[in-house]
Amino acid sequence: MSQVAAQLLIKGETRLAEGQRIGRYQVTALLGEGGMGEVYLVQDMVLGRQVALKLLPAQFTRDADRLRRFEQEARAASALNHPNIITIHEIGELDGAHFIVTEFIEGQTLRQQMAEAQINLREVLDVTSQVASALAAAHEAGIVHRDIKPENIMRRRDGFVKVLDFGLAKLASTATVKSEAAPTKALVSTNPGMVIGTARYMSPEQARGGQEIDARTDTWSLGVVLYEMITGRPPFDGETPSHVIVSILENDFAPLGRTPPEVPGELERIVSKALRKNREERYQTARELSIDLWSLKQELEVDARMQRAVQSETSDRHEAAAKRGGQAAVETTNKSAARTGDRGSANQTSSAEYLVNEIKLHRRAAAFGVAAIVIAISTLSYFFYFTRNVETIDSVAVLPFVNVSADPNTEYLSDGMTETLISSLSQLPNLNVKARSSVFRYKGKAIESRQIGTELNVQAILNGRVVERGQDLTLYVELIDARTENVLWSQHYDRKSSDLVSLQNEIARDVSNKLRVKLSGADEQKVTKHYTENTQAYQAYLKGRYHFNKRTAEELVQANQFFQQAIDMDRNYALAYAGVALSSATLGRRGALAPVETYPKATVAASRALEIDDNLADAHNAQGMVKMDFVRDFAGAEKEFKRAIELDPMNVDAHHAYSHFLVALGRTEESLVESRRALEIDPLNLVMNSHLAWHYLFARDYDQAIKQGRQTLDMGEDYWAHFYLGQAYEQTKRYDEAIAEFKKAINLSPTSAEATAALGHAYAISG
Repeated sequence: MSQVAAQLLIKGETRLAEGQRIGRYQVTALLGEGGMGEVYLVQDMVLGRQVALKLLPAQFTRDADRLRRFEQEARAASALNHPNIITIHEIGELDGAHFIVTEFIEGQTLRQQMAEAQINLREVLDVTSQVASALAAAHEAGIVHRDIKPENIMRRRDGFVKVLDFGLAKLASTATVKSEAAPTKALVSTNPGMVIGTARYMSPEQARGGQEIDARTDTWSLGVVLYEMITGRPPFDGETPSHVIVSILENDFAPLGRTPPEVPGELERIVSKALRKNREERYQTARELSIDLWSLKQELEVDARMQRAVQSETSDRHEAAAKRGGQAAVETTNKSAARTGDRGSANQTSSAEYLVNEIKLHRRAAAFGVAAIVIAISTLSYFFYFTRNVETIDSVAVLPFVNVSADPNTEYLSDGMTETLISSLSQLPNLNVKARSSVFRYKGKAIESRQIGTELNVQAILNGRVVERGQDLTLYVELIDARTENVLWSQHYDRKSSDLVSLQNEIARDVSNKLRVKLSGADEQKVTKHYTENTQAYQAYLKGRYHFNKRTAEELVQANQFFQQAIDMDRNYALAYAGVALSSATLGRRGALAPVETYPKATVAASRALEIDDNLADAHNAQGMVKMDFVRDFAGAEKEFKRAIELDPMNVDAHHAYSHFLVALGRTEESLVESRRALEIDPLNLVMNSHLAWHYLFARDYDQAIKQGRQTLDMGEDYWAHFYLGQAYEQTKRYDEAIAEFKKAINLSPTSAEATAALGHAYAISG
């Protein structure tokens, strides 16, 4: 059936029907079609997931040289790793039919959304900054999209943006680096219906032909999209593609004209710079454009929150006055404020309004001016709202810091700073700090603070954004009341990368102060404690944590290497030794590396960590794993696990390891208590949720194990959930389902010895 479908497609006689197969993919529905082929929603019958399959039209694949270049470009695009770039799973061919398989994205193209309604300014900036971030990552990998337009930008329901068709643009036009004039003219004259849409987004150098195309072409095209989102019309247009190209080359675009009226002058400057015909005057990188868009979005959000704070302050004061003397008292207060201007609470309100207006008028002052305004906002907001209206905050969620630099190679920094801050604040007495797994599910999602506060049941949200330019590091931090969405406090830190360690301590101290948590001397030492003065060692440690948290065997190996690098830079770095111990012990437990190699290494590293600092929970936890799995000293192992939990009661890994220990010894009821305690701390932790499935599996409650495994996978993909689910299916003689789950586990961790062995066993007993 697959071969028949492929042959029909090659001949152009029909399109695929529901239920037909092409290779391992079974068609569910036709999603769309265009000049670049048909796109189908298909089911991957091997991995059991929905994906999108794009069939390339025959006229684009008959030229062998063109097809070869396309495949090279598509493979390069498939190597891109960025949350705003569509993931390419496979570039395939079956009996002459060429196709690309990508992730399936539920949502609408930007073109569809623009056709339905005017997109508000906040969303405009949100969409374009995400696209710019994706382009920056692609450009740094040497890939130019060359076909940025609303049709190639997909927006999910949660506001998350995906850029489509990386690698396909070059197939649609000439496949060489230089754009020749003749092919451009040929495209325009032979297929105007297709090209007029694309022509509107061509850069002058594309339209002119004969020039080398570089990343600045994409910044132009995104500028066109930005202009169109704001005004509802493209900046350059015409009746035919030829007219459009002439307009691009010769005409100036019509000014935004403050239509709609809320368009700020800074946005006009951004659009103007993106659409400079001379590309030397344009944004030179998508990263620069991304930072400008993000900065403007932040400033507008601060404006809006300040306005709400001012309104809230005025409303509260009027309400209090009404309670004291009725409406007449309110009117008297207002009249008095108008007359005096310089006295009492009326001056406070008018000062706030004045500051907001000044921010709007002088939004892009010099860098020190912006910093001064941010500090002024923070001070005023704190004075009006925080000191008078907010009681001590007893619960907070530290959301994943945003990597504004758009460089995936520095993602470890934003994630690591988040995790370190969570760890530091968790040391505070009487403060409930949400665990890493609970907050990291919001990474990359545009969700209102009020909704997050409700879902996590916290009073406050801490946001952060990191910008790294060379050796310069800028961090924006803001504390938000989750109930009102008012900004309680915000701060802007400019430091050198070499100051990273001290910066982390400063932020932890500032945040704890603004949370109004009373600290003893010992508490402050816990919050600001750092384990190294060596910034490079600290960065290596953060990279280790970044990979460790992904938990696959491959990532654990990388984590171990980075922890060792940190030790090489600082021989007294206790946390790094603990990292080596934990990652080594975990690799040995999982069979990814030989126990004779991993456990001695874990033992030495844990012992060294405890020599330096006997109060490290992670080191005691690793020592417990070694004594349990390698030395078989069960009494000693239990002592280490209990000590780890005593030192850090919120340490989910320690509860996990102790639960594992207890169930292995047949103490299932005690194990269940530890598992549930870990899930109370971090209910969305995939490792702990899948561990609970293992707990039921070990207790021979296979139905409950299957139920728990499925519930875990509903929260997200997890190696262990697939592995334990496979074992539960095997025990209930559901061999096909067991085999499918083991394959999914291997797909997540290709070097896993245990999953490979389990798959072989399932095949053997299934007959």
